[in-house]
Amino acid sequence: MPHKDQNHIRIISPAGRFQAELLDARLKELEAIGLPLSYHKLSPDPSWPFTAGSRLDRLEQLQSALLAPDVRYLMSVRGGYGVSDLLDGINWDQCRAIRPKAVIGFSDISALHSAFYTKLGWNSIHGPMPATELWRKHGDDDVRALLDLLSGQRRDVELPLLYEGKGLPPRVQGPAYGGCLSVLTNLIGTPYFPKTLEGHILYWEDIAEHPARIMRFMNQWIQSGALKGVRGLILGRFVGSEVEGMCTEAHMRETLAQRLNIPVWFCPLFGHCSPNWPLPVGWPVDVDGDRLRWTMEPQIGLINS
Repeated sequence: MPHKDQNHIRIISPAGRFQAELLDARLKELEAIGLPLSYHKLSPDPSWPFTAGSRLDRLEQLQSALLAPDVRYLMSVRGGYGVSDLLDGINWDQCRAIRPKAVIGFSDISALHSAFYTKLGWNSIHGPMPATELWRKHGDDDVRALLDLLSGQRRDVELPLLYEGKGLPPRVQGPAYGGCLSVLTNLIGTPYFPKTLEGHILYWEDIAEHPARIMRFMNQWIQSGALKGVRGLILGRFVGSEVEGMCTEAHMRETLAQRLNIPVWFCPLFGHCSPNWPLPVGWPVDVDGDRLRWTMEPQIGLINS
């Protein structure tokens, strides 16, 4: 699906396999509202059933989108597994010579967000992806907020928070960094995880992880020093983390907050869930008591540009 517009969004599939029919319907939906798109389609890899294509094909797809001068945003169709296969193959020197591009997605795409932020200082968007069942599943305010960014509109996002600590919640400000906890934890100690997150506000979410594994992830962040200087942490949804009769999602969050020596909040409006409101990687956020605020400042609007 080529596109002749000077500024457009490239649809990519660097991670898991997806339903082609579902993506086709969503692409028609996005084109109908005037969003200029191009889609680099991959052939399935018959030798490996877990990714959208072979490692080499996915890497070529990603590198082509990064270096294309007419592509301004990269939107992943879904997460799953496979991004970490690609990080060592990206030509980082070439990327440093081009203007920044924002990657949109969540789940396994958190690895791309972290790598681009760490290696290049590029900002990204943790947000909805079109080839998932969560897209507009429970309303469409989250998708509309994302499309506002792409259309060039300045959008002030404000999300409610529940403070998990004792006493009055503090006010903290700083650049945001976060995403899928298991994916980011696996990057600690690699060149694709920031050397320091001092002054940052973190956010974590995940899916189908046992509470004990979540605590193990937390320990790795603490023991590696990754939380040194972090100003606060926002927990999103940990879908499927419950163990019947033993641990609820709320209990797991409370335990995390008790064990961490930083302010912790909860927001049910992002993660492997619907709605999944856009959150930034790199842009500043303001956590003020029971509210998270950040301003979506569009780099370049694509609709009617």
